[in-house]
Amino acid sequence: MASGGVDDDLVKKFEEFCTLAGSKDKTQMTPKANGKLVADCLDKKYKAYDVKAICDASVFPAVKEKGKPNMVVNKANVDKYVTKTAHEIAKKKTKNTKIAEDDAEVKTLKAEIVQAIKSAGPNVKVVKTSATGGVDKMTDASQYTGAHKERFDATTGKGKGADGRTDKVENTGYVGQYKGKDTFGKK
Repeated sequence: MASGGVDDDLVKKFEEFCTLAGSKDKTQMTPKANGKLVADCLDKKYKAYDVKAICDASVFPAVKEKGKPNMVVNKANVDKYVTKTAHEIAKKKTKNTKIAEDDAEVKTLKAEIVQAIKSAGPNVKVVKTSATGGVDKMTDASQYTGAHKERFDATTGKGKGADGRTDKVENTGYVGQYKGKDTFGKK
């Protein structure tokens, strides 16, 4: 790890945040992905130093491509991002605005930040099923009635497509769902 802790695993973590934030290209980090990375990995530990504002205002604009809104995710840029974040936090922590980037405090913070990003990942909220009474019937296809019952497969819950939408016409002279069919005249 010649680049001070930045390796392929850390780059992959950055790429996970890129795809989670809605970017089609996992090598392009948007400001939204940057915010998600900071909120999920760094905000809890470095909240006292306002790490979100540091990354949004100082770090991300310095690392992203000039004239473009995104940062290219590669080892060099990830290293630059982590180093600059550690440097800005060290400035606030030590209250020394002229602290050098190769200072021991910056190196310690950089190692902590790398570890924090590697150990955490994107937090994806899982939607729980509702405890309300009526919702169960809407989402369970086996409980459907009437025309809806004909449009969905009761076991899998998937729609039948065009077959479920077309009405099967039987020219028997009875209304579609008449239960007394073929009983007239029989005793």
